[in-house]
Amino acid sequence: MARENSILKLKGKLDGMSFYKTSEGYQVRARGGIEKARILNDANFERTRENMNEFGNINKAGKLIRASIGVFLNRAKDMRASSRLVSVAAQVKNLDMTSARGQRQFAKGLETAEGKRLLEGFEFNKHAPLSMILKASYQLDTTTGSLSIPGFHPAEHLVIAEAATHVRLALACAAINAENETRETVFAEQQLIPTTAGPSDLTLVLDHMPELEGTLMFYVLVEFFQEMNGEQYILKSGSHNALQLVKVV
Repeated sequence: MARENSILKLKGKLDGMSFYKTSEGYQVRARGGIEKARILNDANFERTRENMNEFGNINKAGKLIRASIGVFLNRAKDMRASSRLVSVAAQVKNLDMTSARGQRQFAKGLETAEGKRLLEGFEFNKHAPLSMILKASYQLDTTTGSLSIPGFHPAEHLVIAEAATHVRLALACAAINAENETRETVFAEQQLIPTTAGPSDLTLVLDHMPELEGTLMFYVLVEFFQEMNGEQYILKSGSHNALQLVKVV
């Protein structure tokens, strides 16, 4: 792969070359490759087909997780959150020790304690890890679906985004069934808290736990706002908002 450095920023195909743009700039590569029909039928590409099948499985897993937390994900994510999540899903899939090569499944890997551990702590915004934004210790009850921070003091317990006047903490529990590709999510969001507020006990409680049978994934979101003329505005960049998958059970 080569980088296109000319004054002309091309996109598309020209003289056997493909020009395209990524987050790292304009790139160029030669067109060509192996015909799809050969990959799907030629015995020499059996390993390729196996890899394609497993890659499709982990892509679906990543999509399912993202969809289950989409309400929060729109508020705190980096450009590579999806690809990073798929990379972790691949590690979870590799823990499937019962399926044949090419048939390993994320769902079976997630049944293991190690599979759950791999997902715990995943940051959807690598530029604002939860541990760097929220300095207070919190207690999460995975049975009742509640999170509490005794004596929460924004000025001491948060790294506050520049220009932010208010903050909101939120909790979510998503039940996913990766085998059936089904999901159910319950959210709990705190009222906006002024960043200048004094210490007070903070508690978030889900109205109910998800009824779907599946793996439970708990998420914590911290997002910042700016008040102007009596209106609250989400900070446009969102670069300081944190979203972490804190617990998988």
